[in-house]
Amino acid sequence: MLLFRGFPFVFPLLLPISFQHSPAVQLCPKTRRYGQIQSPKCTGAVDPNLKPRVRLEKWFTRELWENLFPVSNQGWGEHPCMPYSFDAFIIAARYFPEFGATPNPSQSVRRITYNASEIQRRDVAAFFAHVLAESGQNNLRLFNSSSSKLSPRVASECFYRGAFYHFFEGGPRSPLFPGRSDGKTFKDGDRCVEAGRYCKRTPELDFWYPCKERAESANTSAFGGCYFGRGPLQLSWNYNYGQFRHFLRTEGVEVDLLQQPNQLLTRLDPPLAMLSALWFYNTPQPPKPSMHEWVPSKRNRRIGYEGSVFGPTNLVINNECNGEDENVHNFFPGPGGENRRIKAFKWFCAKLGVTTGPEETLSCKGMAEGFGPGQRLLSWQPDWANMWRRKPCDCVPASFAGVLPYFDPKHHPSRRWAKENERNRLRCVYSIYKKPELYRMNSDNSPCLGYTVKIKLTRSGTDRR
Repeated sequence: MLLFRGFPFVFPLLLPISFQHSPAVQLCPKTRRYGQIQSPKCTGAVDPNLKPRVRLEKWFTRELWENLFPVSNQGWGEHPCMPYSFDAFIIAARYFPEFGATPNPSQSVRRITYNASEIQRRDVAAFFAHVLAESGQNNLRLFNSSSSKLSPRVASECFYRGAFYHFFEGGPRSPLFPGRSDGKTFKDGDRCVEAGRYCKRTPELDFWYPCKERAESANTSAFGGCYFGRGPLQLSWNYNYGQFRHFLRTEGVEVDLLQQPNQLLTRLDPPLAMLSALWFYNTPQPPKPSMHEWVPSKRNRRIGYEGSVFGPTNLVINNECNGEDENVHNFFPGPGGENRRIKAFKWFCAKLGVTTGPEETLSCKGMAEGFGPGQRLLSWQPDWANMWRRKPCDCVPASFAGVLPYFDPKHHPSRRWAKENERNRLRCVYSIYKKPELYRMNSDNSPCLGYTVKIKLTRSGTDRR
């Protein structure tokens, strides 16, 4: 959460007492299970790329995972062949070695200094807090003393252990499914009613991330191109599925999530559901930074919003800046939105043995300014100033948002984004030659179309990874 670029850093392994199993967990009531448990002969999460181990693995253990998320996977808990397994989490983290890692031995925020180990654990706590808000069980009935008979403290322990519960937006019996679903199989997510399509269309989006149009059956009210929320952070909309597909292709993983979006949950080689969540958490969408890393403005820095603080992540993920509900007491989580994200962050920080930091920085409501475009360059667009020249067409960064993001090094300093910038420039050039009418270009107003590029371009930029 809001970290910086990484290089190998060795830190002492400190396992605070909060890592141990809490006695209160034994008092949690049985959770309702949906779906079916996988066969013992099933194949679990694997990584076809065999990514190397990351620093997160030095301290985050299977025991800790099972202790924090006992009702994951729609109530079944840890299982190697389910989307939300410990192995899936570790494999996904290997694709983002910067997650839960920092190059800095220490970092100061409002006179509070965090060492590398603390920053790493705060990053993981932030991710888990957002997962709880997006796909957690969020069972408020635990606090009903007449039915659950749990003390507020025990109910709280059970409540915050409800992350990684839901697979689909709306739950296992989502109203976005056609007809009545019993939540028994992942196939329930293959089709949806029109409200679950989440298909945004523009000429550019139709070119890059086209929605699947064909209905899946004779019943034309059932659609197959369904981009409703799936996974730990509920990846939604065709353009997000398309961008995630592009990321996978750059990693040598071919899967057409625009034609088969439900593979986000069913494919485990690599585990796409968990990968989608860490991709969304770690990837900026200009002008927004990622939840993992940001560069604060001078105005925000002056009032303490810099470094490892939680508040800006709420603005990034859902534009929720209402703060924590001060009227909620005695362990009750209160209403959803930023309030519950903050309370979840506090809980996970306690379990991982780190402090939450200054109270005023836990919410984004006190930020001096958001992530507006300002005077920034945001996307790759045709280089109109040079279309008349007798040379191949090219693309340059532009000051308005577009389908192909430009990652300004001043705001997105990671080397990962410098590499992605060159790839997106080539993708932009590819689109010019493949479909010049997207930009109202023709041989009369753009003579550069008559000059071909010397390298082979593809939808991914080039075939080189």
